[in-house]
Amino acid sequence: MTWLRKIPYTLWGWTLVGTIAVTASLLILVIPGEERCSGFARKASRIIFRLGGAWPMVSGLENLPAEPCVVAANHASFADGILLCALLPTRFRLVIKREMRTVLLAGRMLSRIGAVFVDREQGKDRFADVRTILRAARSGQSLAIFPEGTFRPEPGLLPFRSGAFAAAAAAGLPVVPVAIRGCRRLLPSGSWLFTPSRIEVCFLEPIRAAEHGSRSQQAERLSRECRAAMKAALAQD
Repeated sequence: MTWLRKIPYTLWGWTLVGTIAVTASLLILVIPGEERCSGFARKASRIIFRLGGAWPMVSGLENLPAEPCVVAANHASFADGILLCALLPTRFRLVIKREMRTVLLAGRMLSRIGAVFVDREQGKDRFADVRTILRAARSGQSLAIFPEGTFRPEPGLLPFRSGAFAAAAAAGLPVVPVAIRGCRRLLPSGSWLFTPSRIEVCFLEPIRAAEHGSRSQQAERLSRECRAAMKAALAQD
C-alpha cells in the first residue's frame, strides 16, 4: 500500500486518537479516584480501537490469574500501551518510562490512572526501580510491562530489562507473557502513517517463580522463560 493510499486512514486515525485521548485525559484530571480514572481510560482506549476498525482478536484471557501478577508484552509500536489499557482489567497498572511523567497532559493523566514510572536504562537507578515496582506489587496491584523498554522498526525481540522480573521473583508473583502481533504494521516506528492491520493478542500460560534458587536466579529464569514463550508465539512478527 503506497503512502497516498494510507492518507485517508491516517487522517481518521489521528483525528480519532487526538479527539478521544485529549478529551479523556482532561476528564481524568477531574474524575475522583484512581480506580474510576483507570476504568475511564480503559473505556476510552477501547473506543479508539473499535472506531478505528482495529479491534484485536484476543485469546488466552483466561490465563490471567485472579491473584496479583505481572503481564509482560512485546513492544513494537506506540499503539501497544493503548491496546493493553483497552484489554486489561482496571486492577492492572502500566509500568511506563519515567520521561512520560514530564509530558504535560499525558504525564498527569498517567499518574491519575496509577501508572508506575521507571527508568528505561539499566543504570544506577535500576535497583530503585525494582523497589518501586516491588512496592506496587506488594500493595496488591497487578502490573503490565514492556520488558524491552523501547521498540524499533525491525521484527524481533530486543533484550529484556530485568527490573520487573526481579520484583516478580521477590514478591512471588506469576508472570504472564503476552504476544502482540500487528501493531508494528498499524503504526510503524518512525512513521506517522497508520496502515490497516489485523491485530492479534495472545495471553500465554503464567510462569511462576521456582521454589528454590536465589532471587536473582529466579528472576533470570522468569525473564528467560517469558522471552522464549513470547518469541515462539510471535514467530516473524
